[in-house]
Amino acid sequence: MDYIRIGEKKLDTCYTKRCGAYAIIEREQDKKIAIVDHGKFFFLGGGLEKDETEEQALKREIIEEAGYGIKNVQFFNKVLAWEVSQSRGPLDITATFYLAKFDQKIALPIEKDYKILWVNPAEYIPKLHYEYQRYILKKYVELRDRK
Repeated sequence: MDYIRIGEKKLDTCYTKRCGAYAIIEREQDKKIAIVDHGKFFFLGGGLEKDETEEQALKREIIEEAGYGIKNVQFFNKVLAWEVSQSRGPLDITATFYLAKFDQKIALPIEKDYKILWVNPAEYIPKLHYEYQRYILKKYVELRDRK
């Protein structure tokens, strides 16, 4: 299957491959979604570690960032992107997005400086840090509004 490619590759730039898994976690009672505030706004999730599947990485990252397990995990979309990270430099990203729900609290978050916010998804499309995450949130809002 072909996935959309976000961003523009710069010639004479060496990109590091980074695969990641991210969750759109919606709260049923008010339809707000969970995002991470780490000085900038991101979806919960992150990069795959060696020999991890996307779903294993997603579950590990959610525990690290929020302290919760997740349930009802369903594939949503995948995007490819050229991005430049302040901490990692130029990245060739493959990002897989899932819909999920928080399950039980199982640990204290490891990422102490990450704050979980519940936000109106349409209002946060322009606020997410990475273009590929803004693209996915826009697709999510469009799909949800059609229902």
